[in-house]
Amino acid sequence: MKLPVQEIIVALSLLTLVACGKSTQTQIQNSIKANQEAATYSDWEASEHNPEVLFEEWREEAKTDEESKEDLSKDLCRELSVLAGQSLSVFEHEIESNKNHEILKPCKKKLEKQLDAYYSAQRKDINVSIDAKKSTSSSNNFNFPSNVQLRDVSNGYYGVSADVSPKELVLTFDDGPSGIYTESILRSLREVNAKVIFFHQGKNVRANPDIVKKVAADGHSIGSHSVSHRCLGTRINCQKSNGRLLTFDEAVAEVKGGHQAVADVLGWVDPFFRFPFGENSPELKSFLRSKSVGEFYWSIDSEDWKAQSNENLLRNTLEQIDKRGRGMVLFHDIQRKTAETLPAFLRAVYSRGYSIVLLKAADENARYNSKLVNRRQP
Repeated sequence: MKLPVQEIIVALSLLTLVACGKSTQTQIQNSIKANQEAATYSDWEASEHNPEVLFEEWREEAKTDEESKEDLSKDLCRELSVLAGQSLSVFEHEIESNKNHEILKPCKKKLEKQLDAYYSAQRKDINVSIDAKKSTSSSNNFNFPSNVQLRDVSNGYYGVSADVSPKELVLTFDDGPSGIYTESILRSLREVNAKVIFFHQGKNVRANPDIVKKVAADGHSIGSHSVSHRCLGTRINCQKSNGRLLTFDEAVAEVKGGHQAVADVLGWVDPFFRFPFGENSPELKSFLRSKSVGEFYWSIDSEDWKAQSNENLLRNTLEQIDKRGRGMVLFHDIQRKTAETLPAFLRAVYSRGYSIVLLKAADENARYNSKLVNRRQP
């Protein structure tokens, strides 16, 4: 028996929608799995399952026609809204991004409320509770003693543990400034007299100049972290992340551009640089040395880019500190879990007898005379 043409068209349309729904579901589940299985931030960024990659594909798909956009929005909203909070946090930055407003329009507010509820529950599991989206202080009532240390970067410098003594920590925050979370982090640090290094991204500096000024006003050191967090090294992960390896000149432009952005806002920038993902090359390391810029890696990785509970983030970071007894800690001030866990972290390291070290260049004028920066003519 033959079906009428119209019924065949309808049946095929339904099958297409079902297949698309399954595909979206699979993509989302693969992304969650890839986040948990990634060994490093570089692996996660280079993954084809990274939400940034997926949402870029979905935005292109939505441009086909209005019907395609509506179908995609329904699929995404359905699949994302049923995720548990920790799994949904894998997609948090894409949910917040204005780039995805149109395809998430039907459920954006709902998803944001789900994330808020998740973090509200997380705050109950740690002993110092703050909401990073509100201008509130924690219950911390102690102060770290001032501990400023100088490093000679005139011929370059490479820091992993930052050459600190036992029971000393250097705290570092990458990828900001965030228009949402950096101010909360500043508040938590200010409460306890903790001074740190911020490695700012040039594009975020341009987007949030007032926050950069607040970071500087609080007395923190400010280095750079490239313009746009592109992978600057020569390993396969950089090729995967960028689609190709950057040329030396392209990588240098990323390095210089990050420094230039900070200098344009403040009139200075500390001679400190951190490679995105820690990925570099001998040529780029030599370039930094020739420009009297210190290169900073880390010895303690919070892995705050990975979806995990606040309690787990705190516990794993402290376990590394307990094991090493000193070092340089890597955080990211674009992460909500980091901002909300920071007061509890600061209380824990204070109770363990640690000092927080602020690193500065031995030459106090170095921040005003960067060899990476083009000075504007008066």
